[in-house]
Amino acid sequence: MKIKRGDLITILKNRLTHMFRLQLIMVSVLGISLTTFVQGANTISKKEQEEVTKKICTYLEDNYIYPEIGKEVSKQILGNHKDGKYSKLTSPADFAYQLNEDLMDISEDKHLKVVYDPDWIKQIKQQEQEQDVYLTKEMIEEEKRNNFGFKELRILAGNIGYLDLRIFFHAKYAGETAVSAMNFFSNCDALIIDLRNNGGGWGEMVAFLCSYFVYGDTTVLLSTGYSRPEDEYFQSWSMPYVPGKTMPNIPLYILTSKSTFSAAEEFCYNLKYLKRATIVGETTRGGAHPISPKVLNDNFILILPEWRSINPITGTNWEGVGVKPHIEIPANEALNVAHLAALEKLLTRAQNEGDKFGYQWHLDGLKAKINPAAVDSSTLLSYVGKYGSRNITFENGILYYQRGDRSKRKMIPMTQDLFMIEDIDQLRVKFITEDGHVKSLIAVYSDGAVVESTKENEKH
Repeated sequence: MKIKRGDLITILKNRLTHMFRLQLIMVSVLGISLTTFVQGANTISKKEQEEVTKKICTYLEDNYIYPEIGKEVSKQILGNHKDGKYSKLTSPADFAYQLNEDLMDISEDKHLKVVYDPDWIKQIKQQEQEQDVYLTKEMIEEEKRNNFGFKELRILAGNIGYLDLRIFFHAKYAGETAVSAMNFFSNCDALIIDLRNNGGGWGEMVAFLCSYFVYGDTTVLLSTGYSRPEDEYFQSWSMPYVPGKTMPNIPLYILTSKSTFSAAEEFCYNLKYLKRATIVGETTRGGAHPISPKVLNDNFILILPEWRSINPITGTNWEGVGVKPHIEIPANEALNVAHLAALEKLLTRAQNEGDKFGYQWHLDGLKAKINPAAVDSSTLLSYVGKYGSRNITFENGILYYQRGDRSKRKMIPMTQDLFMIEDIDQLRVKFITEDGHVKSLIAVYSDGAVVESTKENEKH
């Protein structure tokens, strides 16, 4: 079975949470960790090393997506074996580690890996009659506990949705969760999808989610895949129907980092070149070759790229170069930048004064949260006092707002005398000063309502 446009690295990492008996050796994949598993004091014989090495090289020559590279990698790996480079390695995990170092050095392919995991191979053989033989029940249950990667859904200021998605899990299992997530955002004015911590997954989920954002009920060719072993081309299309409300016209922003990989990159790449999304953050890692796991023996699996993705617009893919963002910014700043960009886009699209006022309101508030005005302590202290049912206090250099017996909330300065209230997006507070004394507080609401309250010690 082939995992089309899949990324087993993410799945392998997830297995660690319930395999505590294993000692772990982490193999660096340009910053992404792939885990090989060590069980007790197991050793590997020279005969097994030769068997595994030869099988790897046969697969490389026969199935690797680029025949010339496959032959060159095979030649060098066989040369290393004949020269005795692996003969002193008695630990299976050390052997896998060294193979991975060599495979990466020669091919520079971030998907090409050898995994040592006897337990996983046992499960594969037990499930070999099932459709998803390489996706074990253990893996499915683990991802189910992680809500299939849909980690966080919320609505940001300005009615902008935010989705933190950690994996594109197979739609067969995660489809219902995906539909629920899309329904949650169906009334948003814009949407931000955070893939900064997404290491990949399945192409089926990429196509499924893309279908919510492309053009109405018209199907769109997303990508073409070429399989070297089968010498055939396969196409991935958006779906003519998905459950719930589609969002083909709302502003869409995708957050990326140097850790965004594989299927997550495909999602970005598809929507970027369809001119359907704005990518914000860092250039992604650059892994575009779908993989197929090959069981080598009872201990080792080869993760082999034998497919190539071809975008219908660019005629190429993101292998080795990643997906370059429209707005290049450090990953930790990407959310605020995307939120600002979404509000600015909505403001330019607004057709009436009420909508314009609302988007400008939230835009000003977000700018203040990111870069609050500097107000000296003496000015802040002058605002302290009781204003009818509203009480202003000062603690550790910060003003706090409290109305009646409700929760006390931090005040964020927008100017010297105008403040927003933390977690109350619809309220701003402005202090009125006359003859050097604070006279009153004006509560300004996002719907245009204004309420003035006199400071108690200013009453006459």
